[in-house]
Amino acid sequence: MKKLFMGMVMVLMVGSAAFVQADCTPEEAQKKAMDFAQAVQTKSQKDPAGYAQIMQELQPQLLELQQKQDMQALCKFYDEALPRLQ
Repeated sequence: MKKLFMGMVMVLMVGSAAFVQADCTPEEAQKKAMDFAQAVQTKSQKDPAGYAQIMQELQPQLLELQQKQDMQALCKFYDEALPRLQ
């Protein structure tokens, strides 16, 4: 599951470069995605059970965002999800 999730994070990072929004630039989204990926990795190593629980909740949102390709929603997702992983 961790590899699948990391793959989705990378797809979102690469795909986000094609979008330009006034409130959340592709560069901001990419930085947030990198911070999120690092937090995911750290959480999975330090607290595998907590990681699994959080990812079960976050994974459907990530899949939806991947399909919508909405930069604003993506940045909002990272802003809300990152604290849950720390």
